Amino acid sequence: MNYKYIILSALILYISCANPKEEKGNITSKTTIMLENEVKVEKNEKINPQKVKEQIPTSDCVNYWKNRFPNDSLKAIYIDSLISQNQLPENNLLFLNALKTNTKKDLAFKNVLSPIFRLSETEIGLLTFASYQLVDNKFIADSKEEDLISKYHTNTSNTFDHYGKIQYYPTLLDSLYRGQTKPSINFYTINKAGASQVMQLGKYVDECLEYFEYTIDTSHISVTDTLLFSSPFKIDLVFESNAEVDLLLQNDYKEECLDCPSSIKLQKTFARVKGVNNLYFVYADTFPINNELDTPSRALVLITQKDEIKYLWYSEIDLFGCSCL
Repeated sequence: MNYKYIILSALILYISCANPKEEKGNITSKTTIMLENEVKVEKNEKINPQKVKEQIPTSDCVNYWKNRFPNDSLKAIYIDSLISQNQLPENNLLFLNALKTNTKKDLAFKNVLSPIFRLSETEIGLLTFASYQLVDNKFIADSKEEDLISKYHTNTSNTFDHYGKIQYYPTLLDSLYRGQTKPSINFYTINKAGASQVMQLGKYVDECLEYFEYTIDTSHISVTDTLLFSSPFKIDLVFESNAEVDLLLQNDYKEECLDCPSSIKLQKTFARVKGVNNLYFVYADTFPINNELDTPSRALVLITQKDEIKYLWYSEIDLFGCSCL
């Protein structure tokens, strides 16, 4: 065997591998190793940042949700900016100022915005959902509606008798508004606004879903009306859709950041807040009955100059049953 030949070949190979020179702007061997399992890069190929962004999935879902759903202080900043930069009708000025300061939970019909769902031909109303806090090793419902039921409801019937179907408390609001007229609300559909009166409070509980519902007077509401949300405020809207915003909502959807099935990617515009060109009410739903999607929803979205989506209000009902997973 020619050992001199072997030694000479090894020496040449070593010198070629140890050459430190590389062209400016090319991928370094270290960068190539870091990316080879995520982005297919040929040796000495220049990095295309856009290509890398498209091929590497978003991993920081925390920031994704923070950007989409700003906290109360950031919402206030966005709303102040809208107010200062636009000529708003008086109704919308009152509405946005109330939305900015309404950070505490109240009875649903008093909230600046509340979702309306028609879950069957006979069940339609304002919905709200309890949150739970752990107190002394027990989960306690944080809900004004639950407090109201505990205070005024005297019926001792077994709760399990109503499990899986809504239980109404017909005298509860009568007790709360004794000698007064029950509250009225403004409702908004896909193409018009109207007014109605809150009638009674109900509660639904099953294994995977819990909500409170205020029924409303439907004497002037058709079963085909596409009711979406309510407010104690009169909001001046321009009922229109925006294809560009709809596409933005679809493209911003990141399934890898979802723990459960969601219908948020199906959201689309139906009304713009008058006086502002980038503030839209959107929804994901099927009408007339809101029971065909995993999470029917209603929302108010701000579209920034950078085409970022900021949810100033969002509400959905989980018909999939994520809490059971």
